[in-house]
Amino acid sequence: MSVRDSDVEAAFREVAERRRDRAEYDEARRILWRAHHWPHRYERCASIGGRHVCRRCLWFYSVAFGVLAAAFAGVSPWPAAWDSVLVWLLSIPATIDFVGGELGWWRYSARRQTVVTGVLATAVGRGFHAELLDRWSWTFWGPVLVFGTTWFVAA
Repeated sequence: MSVRDSDVEAAFREVAERRRDRAEYDEARRILWRAHHWPHRYERCASIGGRHVCRRCLWFYSVAFGVLAAAFAGVSPWPAAWDSVLVWLLSIPATIDFVGGELGWWRYSARRQTVVTGVLATAVGRGFHAELLDRWSWTFWGPVLVFGTTWFVAA
């Protein structure tokens, strides 16, 4: 029985394709800590220096820590007395967007995600400010537990 060149080439191509797929998988797994998405969902990432970074995290942490710093500097988007209500209310749009996207109710939109994440981050920044002033503040931990659990279940 003889082996044809075309059979050898086909077998070689198959092995090479598996190795390439495995290398792409290993690379995606390696950068998952900053991208949070597999390659088929990289549209949900921003590209910074040629590297994929989760767009939601990029906006969330930047805005939340900016609001926190501003709060400690005495600048606030609203009076502190409104925190307990607004931190809860402003967490709702991002939760609806995330849950709806995960359940396939609508298509992903980078613009929508950026807007609702900015709103959420403002609320979380104010909530975190309340937490740092008064440990175990329900203004911070209530929304984290309720909405965080909702996001976890939807994911």
